[in-house]
Amino acid sequence: MRWSGIAIPLMAVGVLSGCGSESPQGEAIPTHQPSMISGPAGTLDVVVREPSARAESAIRYLRVEDENGRSVLEREFKTAPAELSAPLAAARYRVVTWSRACTGACQDATDTSLGRAMWICGARVTVANGAVARVSVDAPSDADCSMTTL
Repeated sequence: MRWSGIAIPLMAVGVLSGCGSESPQGEAIPTHQPSMISGPAGTLDVVVREPSARAESAIRYLRVEDENGRSVLEREFKTAPAELSAPLAAARYRVVTWSRACTGACQDATDTSLGRAMWICGARVTVANGAVARVSVDAPSDADCSMTTL
């Protein structure tokens, strides 16, 4: 299986956790439209356990990629904790999260006022038909994050 759709050095990202240093780049993120899902579908729930003060100093990003490494959806969270619940076609995915530090007020941050991606981790998850796939992210403010699929 190939997971190379983003420019994070994913070879350094372990199956359950890892870190990297480059900002994710790549093709435009498609708009996620649950009504466009045809065929078997389930739900992906991602919850990030992180200090609420993170929102004062960094923005959290969550990306879901298909098994070819293409972005399925991506969200930025200027508030903490970050939580995502999305219907997806039944398939295997990779969930990736990272933070970017803010200079100034995070609520008004733009790409040019954000630092490089840090505290990156990812995990593979299977979304089964009619089921909820859960991913728990442990993201302390001063260390790499880790993911667990439940």
